[in-house]
Amino acid sequence: MQKATLAMAATALVLVVVGYFAVAPQVAAQTPTTTTTTSTALQQRMSGLGMMNGRALGRAGGMFGVQGAIQSQLNIAVGQTFTITSTSGEYYVAGTPSTNGTASGTLTFTVTGKLSEGYTLSLTSGSLTVAGTTYSVTSGSAQMGPDAGTIVGQGATNPAGSFLIRAGAHGSFVGTTGVVGLDLQAGSSEYLVVLTGTISS
Repeated sequence: MQKATLAMAATALVLVVVGYFAVAPQVAAQTPTTTTTTSTALQQRMSGLGMMNGRALGRAGGMFGVQGAIQSQLNIAVGQTFTITSTSGEYYVAGTPSTNGTASGTLTFTVTGKLSEGYTLSLTSGSLTVAGTTYSVTSGSAQMGPDAGTIVGQGATNPAGSFLIRAGAHGSFVGTTGVVGLDLQAGSSEYLVVLTGTISS
């Protein structure tokens, strides 16, 4: 019974993470010249996360409350910062759902530019604790939708690692709560991480 429960929990986490990475915000279609181009390896990882059953993806995306329509653009100032601090989190090793555990993290974003529909961001600081190791964020770039409810991007860590990130806010990223999905590649290990947390500016 315990093994069956663990297997069901791991499967649910897989569907949630994959579904969250597969729901693409409309702002991702814009590519400002200040944004670093995603490497081929990271593109392959993102594509791999999207190769799942559409019905499962829809269910998983719904669990995050991902907004289906773009709202009016909020007035967010360049230079504004906001921090996502996890209150709970989980990870599992990609390809081995039975290898899993708790995760935590703090991520600080700074608005660096305004697009016609959305904003560009940089990851100015943060850390992730996964499988007993703490990874400090050394760099990162992202884009945020015009409603300030979705973020998609990538970054690097120390110890050496790279990650894809997708985040969704329950409202907007101005003082609410949200969920962060990460695909962290560290050495020969790949972790899929889901963090739930508070957002402060």
